Amino acid sequence: MIGLGLTTAGWTVALVAATPEEALRRPFSCPGQPEVEAKNVQVLTTRKWSKGILALYRGNCLTGDKHSSDQQVLSYRVMKQIGMEWRLSSSGSRFTTAEKSKSKPVSLIDYGVGHTVGKGNDRQTILYGQVLSPQVSAIEVTFNNGKSLRDESPDGLFALVAPGATGICDIRVFGYDNQILQRNELISPQKSDPHDGNTCQAISGQL
Repeated sequence: MIGLGLTTAGWTVALVAATPEEALRRPFSCPGQPEVEAKNVQVLTTRKWSKGILALYRGNCLTGDKHSSDQQVLSYRVMKQIGMEWRLSSSGSRFTTAEKSKSKPVSLIDYGVGHTVGKGNDRQTILYGQVLSPQVSAIEVTFNNGKSLRDESPDGLFALVAPGATGICDIRVFGYDNQILQRNELISPQKSDPHDGNTCQAISGQL
């Protein structure tokens, strides 16, 4: 099984910093609560992408219902280097929905999908999440602009960004023998939108 959570990019303030470290230390807002700052936020990992850095964070937020209690949040921030400055390209947060457990079966991964608006390569689609099973060695994703990216997840986390993509065609979860443990099709070829120039191809050998 794969746990899914969808998020939209969070745009609260224009974030500009002189160094990536300074940018990564900026506060994070809670999912669906842009005025509420997440607590106990820590940077978990960073990944390089073609134009900068993609970072994952963990923090705590109130869920927002009448019996609200602190729940763990997984957040991402995409930073783009422009000259000598680092600018916020996109960000997002989601409440985590699955935890590792030795007493019961769990999903292989838990993930969210973030999007930004724009034209051409200014728009982005982001896949981010955490590995929940020791069987998993890598996550591979095909975006609807034809780009395929892979994260070997050495730290139990994964984060991939594709400039120009508006969606994800499918996600493949690999074991240590490089066999596909799980394949999840998010956009079928029939549901692709050719008007934005991005389409998904038919998947063969689906599990």
